[in-house]
Amino acid sequence: MVPALPQVLIGASSKAYLGLAGSLDWAGVVSAGLARLGGGGGAYLCMPAPLLSAVGPVLVGAGMLIGAQDVSRFGPGAHTGETTAEVLAELGATLVMIGHPERARDQAETLDDCRAKALAAARHGIVPILIAGEPTRDADPDVSIAPQLDVILADVPLDFPVVIAYEPSWAIGQAEPAPSDHIARTVGAIRDLLRERGRHQARIVYGGSAVVGTFTDIAEAALEEGQRPDGIFLGRGGLAPENFLATVAEVRAIG
Repeated sequence: MVPALPQVLIGASSKAYLGLAGSLDWAGVVSAGLARLGGGGGAYLCMPAPLLSAVGPVLVGAGMLIGAQDVSRFGPGAHTGETTAEVLAELGATLVMIGHPERARDQAETLDDCRAKALAAARHGIVPILIAGEPTRDADPDVSIAPQLDVILADVPLDFPVVIAYEPSWAIGQAEPAPSDHIARTVGAIRDLLRERGRHQARIVYGGSAVVGTFTDIAEAALEEGQRPDGIFLGRGGLAPENFLATVAEVRAIG
């Protein structure tokens, strides 16, 4: 079954900041806030896999999508410590992050590792969120981002939806996101790359130290059609549930 994606996405990753109690508190505040904002359509949270069974139902009940921050490249078998796509699907995950630079830094993940993970996810109806970006501000997207798309998504069918989270490595973990005009231009370049490859079921969101107001700044800087992303992906900027809700309201107001 090919899952359907909302046209606009507003997401957050809690990274490894929140435990069970903190995640449940976050989910409770966000669920109540989304009810006031008209529902959870297009909103999602990617959390550590062990939290899915407890936190997921709260968010799904509010109309949100839930996802994990990693998936095993292996299927069921003798792979101690791995969380397979089969298990994530059973726990209700419909999204999974793949290719985050922090995983490459901490776990020495390669593009080929990520390729296997993307295929495993797609085989079980889980939409890959490919974290793609350039290592330096002046890098050419055709040189740095195109290979990420080509390798990691090589085995994912063209009619299967994917999310590209544009997160330049040089902006992750910084005090401010990348400059808005730079983001807009690169989003446009990524959209062209996806179109050239026949990936018409893709959504592009911006991450990389995004905060409340980042999406508005990008939308104002987007001078050409296709330069505005389809949403936003918060990391630390979404840990406070009030900030996440403010971002949901912001993105929806722009449309």
